[in-house]
Amino acid sequence: MSNRNISLGFLVGFTRRLILKKMNEALSENQIPLTLEQFLFLATIKDNEGDLTQQDLANLTCKDKSAILRTIDILESKGLVERKLDTTDRRKNFIVMTENCRRLFDRIQEIEKSTFDQLRQDISEDDYQVMEKVLLQIQKNASK
Repeated sequence: MSNRNISLGFLVGFTRRLILKKMNEALSENQIPLTLEQFLFLATIKDNEGDLTQQDLANLTCKDKSAILRTIDILESKGLVERKLDTTDRRKNFIVMTENCRRLFDRIQEIEKSTFDQLRQDISEDDYQVMEKVLLQIQKNASK
């Protein structure tokens, strides 16, 4: 089958699964008790730290509230996030990283960089930038 017959959805989905597998292997080899999905969730918290609610996380990660709740429960049981009650609205919880998570986060970023450096082998910087631009445009188009 030529590459022209492969749908974009299949190509992106299959590539995503391979990247997840490679990163999860690297995390496991380095005794990091997280999946890549959980790390990306934590990265979202870190990038938006302060007043991030469960609903905010659902919106930012394009996941439903029940998936967000499960992930928060798992990360909380691992001592990586905490729920902080909003003092002005008792129905809201802010999700924050623990100090333990902050220490682990730097280590995970090093593993992520090393893994992605391996995945980028034999790809020119120009090709990488074009791919990034195209994927960002597809995201933009899909968000409309």
